[in-house]
Amino acid sequence: MSTIKSQHRPPSLKLNPAAVRERAKGIPSCQEIPGQGEFVISFLVMMPRNDANGNHHDVSQQQQVSTPARVNVFVDSGTIGTCRVMNGTVRQSFRKNVNSLDVLERLLRHPEGPMEINESLIGLTDDDDEEENHPERRTTDDMIAQRLSSPTTIQKELELANVGLAILQGEREKLEKHLRQLGQDDSTTTLSQSKSTTSPMSTRSGYGDSRHPQHEDTDGRGHDESSVASSTSESSVHGCEFHFKLPVDVMKQVDQCLRDIAKMDKIVKNVATNGRGTVFLYGNGGVAYTPSIPKALYQKLRQLRSSSYASRPSFVALGTRDRYYVAFNDGTADWKGPHALDKILKKCLASDKLPRSVAFGSTYDTFFVVFHDGSWQYQGRGIPETLEEKLASRDDRADLVSLNLGPSGEWFLKAENGRMWWSGITQDLDSVLSKILKEGYLHSMDFGENGSYFVTYENE
Repeated sequence: MSTIKSQHRPPSLKLNPAAVRERAKGIPSCQEIPGQGEFVISFLVMMPRNDANGNHHDVSQQQQVSTPARVNVFVDSGTIGTCRVMNGTVRQSFRKNVNSLDVLERLLRHPEGPMEINESLIGLTDDDDEEENHPERRTTDDMIAQRLSSPTTIQKELELANVGLAILQGEREKLEKHLRQLGQDDSTTTLSQSKSTTSPMSTRSGYGDSRHPQHEDTDGRGHDESSVASSTSESSVHGCEFHFKLPVDVMKQVDQCLRDIAKMDKIVKNVATNGRGTVFLYGNGGVAYTPSIPKALYQKLRQLRSSSYASRPSFVALGTRDRYYVAFNDGTADWKGPHALDKILKKCLASDKLPRSVAFGSTYDTFFVVFHDGSWQYQGRGIPETLEEKLASRDDRADLVSLNLGPSGEWFLKAENGRMWWSGITQDLDSVLSKILKEGYLHSMDFGENGSYFVTYENE
């Protein structure tokens, strides 16, 4: 029995909260301050500073000579607020319209604005000054005892607390002004949404179904993934958003590929993964890939470093057991797969009409080909029953754009009218898709070993 649920589409976000937190985890001196609200993520960043002699202290010495900065990330507007104290005055600077995770990471590693709390804010007696000039005279026990009993030390703590209160008060005033501005923006967004004639819908029925601007998700089931160490991540490149779950070592390689593509400001056009390896096609014939793709494909792509546009890939698909398919802009193709696939692809080459997509299934003999005109053909013992049922329910229409298969019965289907369907996915991926469909548009999904996946989407 199907259940239809209406969904409210939230305002678009310039920065993905999960991606922001993932970047912050890689910064040792950065710690999240919890409980700041749905659209504000705050971090305490400890910055190294110069000592009295002008010497710069490294991270290992940071506990004694670091100064704090508070960085507020407004994920809805892309505003980054940095709060510092300088000469007893609370200073806060704002960077607006930040939508790049690389820019965000730079601001977290090196916060903008005043550098440190002036030492003149903290009173010192002559005795304190003498002790600090001769640190060898003080043992750890002495320092602890003095911290607990010295009125001067307590006075320092109180003065630092007052400075902290000043920081918070200044932040509050800035945030209130910022929230008033956001309230005006929300009014505009609400007015725009009220003019829409369609609303997102959700259905649970054994397979997922999505159409723009309507979205439907699935309660598909998958296999147990607990035996394989893996990690999830999110990234953004030139308007496209990515959410993926891959083995930890592959995750690092994929992150590096995406960062390199982002630096070149290129558009990712095609992503293929089998869990062990991943290939990206971007820009005007660009290609990036991780080391563990099928060996034959790896050698093929390595030869393209100085090749012309015509010799570069236009589509790529990966499967398990070293299966792959790659098409080139000059109308040629290369692949490894079962004999039945060989016959079909050779006919395509002879007619100078390459397929729109090729996918590899759970068994070596399983594949699915979408031809240039939207017609299709599949073969193999591993074709999921739910996929066959969906194709039959659509009267076997020849209007497909692409189809992806996974090694555990997963599948994703996209038609020319923008409708998308999927099934066989894990609960983990199902939860991810539910969040994505509430905030934006799904573009594609690919699947790999041990529950790994790669999702491409776009926020509103």
